[in-house]
Amino acid sequence: MNPSYRNLILFLSILILASCKKDGPKFSPLASLNVADAVVGGGNVKLNTNVRDSATINSYRLFQLNASNATGIRLYPTNNPTATYYSQVHEIVNGGIYSLFLTGTAAEPESVFVKDEIPPFSQDSIVRVRVINCSPNSSAISVSLASAPATNIVNNLAYKSLTTFNSLPLRTTIPVGSNVFQVRDSNGAVLATYTLPASGTISVAASRFKCITLVIKGLVGTTSGASAFGVYAMSNY
Repeated sequence: MNPSYRNLILFLSILILASCKKDGPKFSPLASLNVADAVVGGGNVKLNTNVRDSATINSYRLFQLNASNATGIRLYPTNNPTATYYSQVHEIVNGGIYSLFLTGTAAEPESVFVKDEIPPFSQDSIVRVRVINCSPNSSAISVSLASAPATNIVNNLAYKSLTTFNSLPLRTTIPVGSNVFQVRDSNGAVLATYTLPASGTISVAASRFKCITLVIKGLVGTTSGASAFGVYAMSNY
């Protein structure tokens, strides 16, 4: 074969192989952010440029974040996008799990941002519960179970304070009152109760072996409307 033809064929073969070469899959570093919306007088909130999903008032939403050394997090009410409930830059690690609790009032929003340390999965029939006080006008509160009202599982929890996860039994057969949480003031008076429901994403069955956060929200003394004092649950992992 003519050497020039041989060189041409070799050159074309290299070009074909180069054009067929494909890059492997590229994965972006990601993290999760659970947003609890307990802003008194506030509304649903959106995260950054996510125009579809929102955390509804007195509830929560799990969002996805791009992990980086300088990840911007901005939360704003859907009914007033120019307002800002939260705007900070954080170092977000790949695979990290974070929670952001919005509290305060619509005029003066406040927040608690934490990197969650989720306990290892348990083989026992338990639920791990932590509590955060997001009631702006509350004094320090305590939490007990209706099955043992004289024993507090949380003591003197001040505004914007967050407990660690506390393991509580959650067997198939539930003793009366053992899934009913009572929120009490400093004098021991019951301000609100929360019952772990029988169905839904934070049901007894769905929460067994897992972690949940009880969010104390609203204004002490307010008994109706979105700003009423109460409790709702946020599912973790």
